Amino acid sequence: MHRRWLLISITGIVMLLLIVACAQTAETTEIVPSEAEALIQERCSDCHTADRVFNEDYSREGWSEVFDDMIDKGADVSPAEKEVMIDWLLARGQ
Repeated sequence: MHRRWLLISITGIVMLLLIVACAQTAETTEIVPSEAEALIQERCSDCHTADRVFNEDYSREGWSEVFDDMIDKGADVSPAEKEVMIDWLLARGQ
């Protein structure tokens, strides 16, 4: 009887660990900075050309305001995507 409960407990712990590992993997999907240009073209060109974005030169705060305004207007951009795109836009200007 004691072995049975031990086996059940170990099985439950293993299953719990697998569930936690899978959940963490799904939440930590990262955007690679090298994909930022394609992401900008995909997310921003629904309403205007991507060149409009590429031709601008804002500070981090300026880009953040622009992205927030576009998100308010319906742009489908997650917070993580926003940060990657801003980082890429700032880095290309250096």
